[in-house]
Amino acid sequence: MAAPQPEHRTDIGPPHLVHDEPDLPPLRVGVRILLFALGSFLVLFGLIFGPLPLIPAVVLVPAGVALLSLASNRLNLRLRAFIMRRWPNAWHRIQRVRAWLHSRLS
Repeated sequence: MAAPQPEHRTDIGPPHLVHDEPDLPPLRVGVRILLFALGSFLVLFGLIFGPLPLIPAVVLVPAGVALLSLASNRLNLRLRAFIMRRWPNAWHRIQRVRAWLHSRLS
């Protein structure tokens, strides 16, 4: 007689990959291209001019990454995996802002 096998739940993955918030529908291609260009510009501008005292990289880089996460679902999932492990409450606030921006842009 074989030992009973434990049940494997296929609907649950690792904690950082479980989707507890609804997926947003994709934005139009033109809007995604604009968000990608603007987000890339902000990240690069923040990294290049970050050491200067007048332009805070602490503001520009996260804003650029936020815009890039609206343009790319893959980046949003990776950002979720990174932030959710460290600051789960911040991630929920980010998702609310992301949903608000998505509703304004669609």
